[in-house]
Amino acid sequence: MKTRFMKTRTMIALAICLLFLSVSGTMIYYGYASNVPYYRTYEVPTYSYQAQLNLWSNFHINDSILFDNVTCVNSSTMFSKLVESITLHAEVNASGSSPTSYNGTYVVYEYLSTSDWTKYIGSFHGPIANSSGQLLFFKYAPNITQFNNLTQKINQQVGLSFTRFTIKLVVIANLTLHSGSDVVPVTLEKSMEVYFGSLNYTFSQDPGGNVTQTLYHQDLVRGMTGYNKMLFISGGIFAIFGGVSFVYGPKAGETMNPEAMAERTLRKLSVSGTAPSTNSREVKVESARGLLKLAKTLSRTPVKFDKGYYIIDSDTTYVWNKS
Repeated sequence: MKTRFMKTRTMIALAICLLFLSVSGTMIYYGYASNVPYYRTYEVPTYSYQAQLNLWSNFHINDSILFDNVTCVNSSTMFSKLVESITLHAEVNASGSSPTSYNGTYVVYEYLSTSDWTKYIGSFHGPIANSSGQLLFFKYAPNITQFNNLTQKINQQVGLSFTRFTIKLVVIANLTLHSGSDVVPVTLEKSMEVYFGSLNYTFSQDPGGNVTQTLYHQDLVRGMTGYNKMLFISGGIFAIFGGVSFVYGPKAGETMNPEAMAERTLRKLSVSGTAPSTNSREVKVESARGLLKLAKTLSRTPVKFDKGYYIIDSDTTYVWNKS
């Protein structure tokens, strides 16, 4: 019976051990499998550029004491009495992170206006030559007398009396930047106005016409996620549990069995001896627990022999034979 019980405990311990080891193996496998490749996209700058459209005016004046007889003044305003003509300029400037050249075309739209009406005059266009850095691509000298006469004629038709007017130019430059293998289209737009008043002629422009941009290309980088160390650690812990359950499982079963505990106690308390004497009266005890209880009650020391344990009380010998 005891042998069968021990086999059962061993089988249970082995089953528990195998369970822990299977969990351990699974975790270690997934820990190894956790190191998988991944792909990440990075944007790498390849080329950056700045393109700018610059506009300005030159007033051509007659001999003037105020300006020390200078005949051309680059200014935003001038006394109308001194102005003989005005020249409007447009210049493009393009540069990049690597050597850059450009070409393209331009178109200019011209308007005549007052505070009450606006009239589209027309447009003119032309090429922007292949260049790098700064390039002056047009100069325009409006006919002040012609615009003044046209303004008066329109005002007479609509019943207005004042003669002040404004010339507006909208400049659009369509460029193609070249830098190595990079070909970048760029559009710049900016407007300028000249107000022709009774006292002053005034030049102004809007703040646009500037483009800055960085171009990128995408790099695909391959990497590995790395092993999940926690899975390896957990697998190792379960492996240890499996070994412990196999080694100490049967012993743990013994601690849960009262008969086995009683036998262990008899083994600790007993002394080795020979078989019981045949001259005394022999009483069979059915269990280790029964013999241990008698030993404690009679205050006798158990004697161990090859078939089990016994105690002697006067002329009576109590014997428990191990099965």
